[in-house]
Amino acid sequence: MCYFMKIYNEKVFWDLYYFFNYNNIMSLPYITKIILNSSCGKFFFDKKKMNFFFNDLFNICFQKPLFIKSKKSISDFNLKKNDNISLKVTLRKKNMYNFLYKFLNISLSQINKFSGFLNNFDKFGNFNFGIEDHSIFPEIIFNKLDFLVGLNINIIFKNSNPLISFKILKFLNFPFN
Repeated sequence: MCYFMKIYNEKVFWDLYYFFNYNNIMSLPYITKIILNSSCGKFFFDKKKMNFFFNDLFNICFQKPLFIKSKKSISDFNLKKNDNISLKVTLRKKNMYNFLYKFLNISLSQINKFSGFLNNFDKFGNFNFGIEDHSIFPEIIFNKLDFLVGLNINIIFKNSNPLISFKILKFLNFPFN
């Protein structure tokens, strides 16, 4: 069992249980998955850059990314139907907790002038935020990078609302404003 999963199961789970006075353990909210999404808008025609970014995303998550194809053609953007326009990775279980641990403890310190996250919760309690540069992760090799790509990170909760999701992330030591 990974370190962050152990912390969640032994500490955060029971802190939530007693903090919100749940009657049933099965009704407790929890993180189901983390989705990393990145649009390749400026370089989706360049196969070499696309392969570099594919390998970078694989090294960050230790899971193979999925190519997202366009649903329709748009002539203004020279986009044809079924062109690769985005990469997506869905992390669950051990990979999810390993990514959270690495992101919170190693990668957040690499962001310049970072003062904390805003409360970007939707009505279901899912937390969404973006990173402007994916090179904050330690697995990225700088000598082959000549472009910057942003990442959208979505943390999806089950049985939650924004207040409970905020408390879960605060118990996991997420830095908020």
